[in-house]
Amino acid sequence: MFEAEIDAGLLKECVEAIVAVVDEGKVRISDEDLNLRAVDPSNVAMVTFQLQRDAFDVYRFSNGDGAELEMGIDFPKLGGILGIGGREQVRLSVDDNVQKLNVQMGSLTYTVNLLDPSSLRKEPKVPELEFPVQVVIDTEEFRRTIRAAEKIGEHILFGVEGDEFYMEVEGEMDKLRLGMRKEQLIHLTPGTLHSLFTLDYISAMSKGMGHVDHITLNLGKNYPLQIEFEIADGKGKVSYLLAPRVE
Repeated sequence: MFEAEIDAGLLKECVEAIVAVVDEGKVRISDEDLNLRAVDPSNVAMVTFQLQRDAFDVYRFSNGDGAELEMGIDFPKLGGILGIGGREQVRLSVDDNVQKLNVQMGSLTYTVNLLDPSSLRKEPKVPELEFPVQVVIDTEEFRRTIRAAEKIGEHILFGVEGDEFYMEVEGEMDKLRLGMRKEQLIHLTPGTLHSLFTLDYISAMSKGMGHVDHITLNLGKNYPLQIEFEIADGKGKVSYLLAPRVE
């Protein structure tokens, strides 16, 4: 049995963070939290999501054998429902057969068919990666650069040169570069490296960051990019992992 109550705006922010990478996935519910790991159809990007029970105003979970509850969710559909409800509280409950999710907002009640978890893509293993460089940057500065980069080209270079972090994109005619010194950032591990990424994925991820103040970028040389940020006043965490394009 699972019943919960949460702010609609917060839940919508969680859904948007997930939809930045995948449209559907297997949500696991336990006595401690609600979590998900999913990879996009191209196996290029992965999202890891966790929301602690403390982020909910009401959280009731019980399972006779102590196992987690699995729900297959169509996230764009759920996001569309939450968009209709505004900023009020949302009540969630799952039927006994885990086939339907009841979403109640005020006088509106939606009954959503859940996806069969066994029909969804297998959950990926989180690779053990060691990142030599970490950058903590203001989210709006990051988003602003990505919006500008979209007008220039299709790939973006993330790199560190000594005490400077840079993002660079080059098109047929134009070039864009953001360079920020260590003192302009919240945190920077000095180093010398760079990796190239497909801009479409970065752009989608930037739209899934909600009202986050800052994000953490973990980097290596020709290495995957990991983007991490907290939600729900630190009671939730989102991590994106994106494979590099080999130059």
